[in-house]
Amino acid sequence: MKKIKSLEVLKVPLLILIALFFLIAGGLFYWYEYRPGMVRELCSEFAEKESGKDLFVYEIIYRHCVRKNGLEYCASDD
Repeated sequence: MKKIKSLEVLKVPLLILIALFFLIAGGLFYWYEYRPGMVRELCSEFAEKESGKDLFVYEIIYRHCVRKNGLEYCASDD
């Protein structure tokens, strides 16, 4: 009888811990994966619109936009 009662007591904190885990995991995913992708996409569109056909101006505008939105610019090696 006491074992069953102790399991019932553990269910509530366990559910709270699981919910807290998913909230933290979701927040980390948003901050480190989703948000940077959205910032890069928006900056790319903005730089294309502002620079016209000039690739040098595009790169300057894109880098400035990315840094202004809180991301470090890392050139890809492709």
